[in-house]
Amino acid sequence: MIARADQLVSGLCIAVALYASAAISPSLGLPLSLLSGLAFAYFSVAAAMLSRGLGFAVLRWVNPLVELALPGAALLITVFAEGPAYALGSWVPPMLFTLYIGAGIVRLHAPIPFAVGVLAAAEYLFVWLVAIRGAVDPTVTLFSPRVQLVRASSLVLFGIGSSLAVVALRRVIDAANADVRSQELFGKYRLLDEIASGGMGRVIRAVYCPEGGFERPVAVKLIHPHLAADPAFVERFRTEAELAARLAHPNIASALDFGRVDDTFFLALEYVDGPTLGDLNKHRYELGTALSLGMVAFIGQQLASGLQYAHELALDPDGQPLRVVHRDLSPSNVLLARNGTVKITDFGVARALGTEHSAKTHTLAGKPSYVAPEQLKDGVIDQRVDLWALGVLLWELAANRRLFARREEAATLYAVVEAPIPPISSLRADAGPAWDAFFERILCREPDGRFASAAEVDEALHALVDRDAVATAADLAAVVRRVGDVQELELDPTRVG
Repeated sequence: MIARADQLVSGLCIAVALYASAAISPSLGLPLSLLSGLAFAYFSVAAAMLSRGLGFAVLRWVNPLVELALPGAALLITVFAEGPAYALGSWVPPMLFTLYIGAGIVRLHAPIPFAVGVLAAAEYLFVWLVAIRGAVDPTVTLFSPRVQLVRASSLVLFGIGSSLAVVALRRVIDAANADVRSQELFGKYRLLDEIASGGMGRVIRAVYCPEGGFERPVAVKLIHPHLAADPAFVERFRTEAELAARLAHPNIASALDFGRVDDTFFLALEYVDGPTLGDLNKHRYELGTALSLGMVAFIGQQLASGLQYAHELALDPDGQPLRVVHRDLSPSNVLLARNGTVKITDFGVARALGTEHSAKTHTLAGKPSYVAPEQLKDGVIDQRVDLWALGVLLWELAANRRLFARREEAATLYAVVEAPIPPISSLRADAGPAWDAFFERILCREPDGRFASAAEVDEALHALVDRDAVATAADLAAVVRRVGDVQELELDPTRVG
């Protein structure tokens, strides 16, 4: 970009300088105007070629030669138009020589200004010896050989000074680049635009760009610097990273890296190019049309598959089952890839039960409208709290409306425990008794009456869908593409609603 600008600036400078000289001396008007026009045209064409990526290999050698020839040509034109004495006293040739030596600084290549300075001195002395020396009185100070040697030496010294300026400028630029890199690159990650933010941190779309040369889009989750000083929060963030790293499944967003840069911690996650389930819900609500039951079942089966892996198949470093309970399964934590894959993300409040049958918690995790009733009553959690949340998600997809959400959080929590759940068949004609029975079981407020595992949910959904109504990843991909590019990732595990 700098090199392209340099070409255009060079053309402008030569044009202005030669036109100004022509205005001072009318006899120089025609030849200098012609030279300035040709120079400006050449540099304009060169700039246009470089802007299109054309002719770089040729122009990198031709341009310096053209630039260096212009001051000599201007000096010769002045000699023949106004005489040798006027040529030596004119300010235009020396100005042009120094201009093109200085232009070498813009190219940020240290040898160039020095080389141009030496060649400019040689060109000046050559013109003086061939066209000027014999036509002036050498006893006059301005015309003496000593003064001409001083002028030529000045061009060489200016070239040396310009080369040193390039060295200093490159050091400043390198230092600035290092500073920018430390701010924009988390190690091997180039940060781009923010995807989402919350009270605990933010998620940024980034590019993984190691020194090997390949690139991969990722999502970098950062915690706010002031929280990085809280050991308890950092430990929870580290636990999330460790759990996510153990959950290698197509329907779970993969964790790729965890670390610390300067005063904050980061977690690099698989970047899912697509909206959240919440975005899909909003889009369908605005359209006023619910998804087909086949599509609802397809999304549910993918979510059940991811949950089954987290609940039953993920292993700790010793090879023992982790039994990870997500505890915050909600529309904002389900990502829909543009290839039709459904992925669960954000295990920020997940709990690994391990060998425990269940766990008890004194804090409410997750969003109220998707929290299981037993969490509100006695704080007991096991894998069935995720199945309840899955049931709420699927009911809302099928009904195209919220189930328990109310304007006030207290009202929402009360609805989770007490509000009647409308049969899905009362909201859409194509949902028969089998769908009512499915939701009655998965949304049973007593955990023992609920499905016992995600695998059972998967089997039940498979049995619900008629063979002709089965949805595929291609069908979901077509739906996702119509939603848009909005993607939200919930960071703050304390956020409700």
